Amino acid sequence: MEIPKYIDTIPKSDKIKRLIWRVVSLFLFKPFSLPVFNVWRIYLLKLFGAKLQKGVNIYASAYIPAPWNLEMGEQSTLGPEVKLHIGKTVIGRKVTVSQRTYLCSATHEIDSINTPFIAGTITIGDFAWVAAETFIMTNVNIGEGAVVGARAAVFKDVAPWNVVGGNPAKFIKERKVKDWIC
Repeated sequence: MEIPKYIDTIPKSDKIKRLIWRVVSLFLFKPFSLPVFNVWRIYLLKLFGAKLQKGVNIYASAYIPAPWNLEMGEQSTLGPEVKLHIGKTVIGRKVTVSQRTYLCSATHEIDSINTPFIAGTITIGDFAWVAAETFIMTNVNIGEGAVVGARAAVFKDVAPWNVVGGNPAKFIKERKVKDWIC
């Protein structure tokens, strides 16, 4: 039986853009890790097409391979060593994505022997919190106000105002907010 040849479905133009961003990131984004340089990091990301609202905070150690696929609402944070994939990531307002979380917005088609690349979208609603070292799979929606517990592995949508955890992530309880001080 002949082994089928892998077919690369990622456009060359995308690879070139990602290479340019990677070089810029290496010299002009990552080294500027102090909080005072957040404005500079935001400027660079916007220059490369990121849609970022006021007050976002993105740590220099965050891995963002395709800034043009990142959208973040006001006062949201990508914590230290958060990793994004090259698919689309949409983050709402007042969201915290904690340290070492992996937002895997792309995957491969397993129903093909060639396993071609498939870019998807991860959406995280307003007021959500994704705790440390969480894994979120492509095409998953984290609902408004939801909390994803530390080290959870999320493969299905999380309903608004629910708390989930574990691997795979399961419902733990409803989130009941006691105050709305912003």
